[in-house]
Amino acid sequence: MSEIKNRAKFGIPDIDSALDGGIPRGSLILLEEDTGAKSHILQSKFVAEGLLNDEYCYIFNMEHPPHAIVNSMNAFGLEPEELMSNGQFIIIDGFTDAFGWGEFTSKWKYVCHDLTNLKEVNDVVKAATAAVEPYNNMRGIVDSLTTLFLANDSERAVLNYIHHQMATQKNYGITSMYTIHMGAHRPELVKALEHIVDGVIWVCKVEVDGEPRDMIQIKKLRDSKFSARKYFFNVEDETATLEEIKKR
Repeated sequence: MSEIKNRAKFGIPDIDSALDGGIPRGSLILLEEDTGAKSHILQSKFVAEGLLNDEYCYIFNMEHPPHAIVNSMNAFGLEPEELMSNGQFIIIDGFTDAFGWGEFTSKWKYVCHDLTNLKEVNDVVKAATAAVEPYNNMRGIVDSLTTLFLANDSERAVLNYIHHQMATQKNYGITSMYTIHMGAHRPELVKALEHIVDGVIWVCKVEVDGEPRDMIQIKKLRDSKFSARKYFFNVEDETATLEEIKKR
């Protein structure tokens, strides 16, 4: 493994610069998404950059078929099947049989069969990452907290789980990004999450001169001199740029 720097970069120069060089290792970042915003590039690039730098990466996916995520890595010059076979790229399937109905059988090694059971959610992530040593070269994506909240009756229980994950990450140096769909939750819950986590990146869709545009803001990032300004977020192919919003 290559030497691990103290920040996890996205490999998107404008984003890394705005983040003061990247995300501090051991951080849990909340990626807030508005409907239709092109935020998925941040997830893909975060994982791809880690894999390209010989880091371990896991994706706990609850919203899309896992094979779609695996195939998306090909666009970055990666061979996901090989990376999965050697244990560097880990998929946790929380989509195929997420509520234990048993109608479909997942082909993936690590599967969560009951998203309503937070102990099972925790145990499957723990099992999937147990073989990785040292942990300070691991990145993770959890997509999404919205699915987890909607699957559970207690918001407090999910918040407690997130707090536990933060403590775990601090001990092992895991750097992760958890997505949430803003419009699906009460503002008070979102504020509570923003308070708990280490950093918050918000991507939304706005209308400018009658045309839809993506906008991004880094709301919070501990231990960093980050740029808190709002920028237009221009996504092109497998990368993105930030554009300064000029006053009218």
